Amino acid sequence: MQKIKQGLRDWTKDFARALVFFLVLQTYVVQGFVIEGACMEPELHSREKIIVNKMIYQIEEPEVGEVVVFSYPLEPDKDFIKRVVGVPGDVIEIREGYLYRNGKMMKEPFVKEYVFGSYGPQKVPAGKICVMGDNRNNSHDSRSWGLLDRGRIKGRAEVKFWPPSAAGRIATLKE
Repeated sequence: MQKIKQGLRDWTKDFARALVFFLVLQTYVVQGFVIEGACMEPELHSREKIIVNKMIYQIEEPEVGEVVVFSYPLEPDKDFIKRVVGVPGDVIEIREGYLYRNGKMMKEPFVKEYVFGSYGPQKVPAGKICVMGDNRNNSHDSRSWGLLDRGRIKGRAEVKFWPPSAAGRIATLKE
């Protein structure tokens, strides 16, 4: 009986340590998210599961081409995922179906199709970023609700892990 009690105590301590480790990890380091909708196709599809690095932007600033998860400005309880297309100081514009950053047409192999409509030119002020979905004709992003406050960012999308057939790093554009 004594061995059973000792085993139960050890198991309880190990479980409590694992739980605390998991809670700290999820609160401060990484978190899983589920993609909802088609705004990031073809890179990310609805119902795919991803891991988001929550610490990265405590150390560095978001860069153009990275995919970020953030609390949606019009409904803060909702999470959105988009690609960073402009950082402070950039001038962003969509014309003739293409994205221009500081007057230069961006090469975006991950964008699904030619973009309908126009946007900008819009200068990105300090403390803000411009985000857009890869499926621009089916994305609710900075073009409709404005530039994103830097403080709303939860983290950088790093890895797709579900379904296994789609697993891998999430493509970014590094200039």
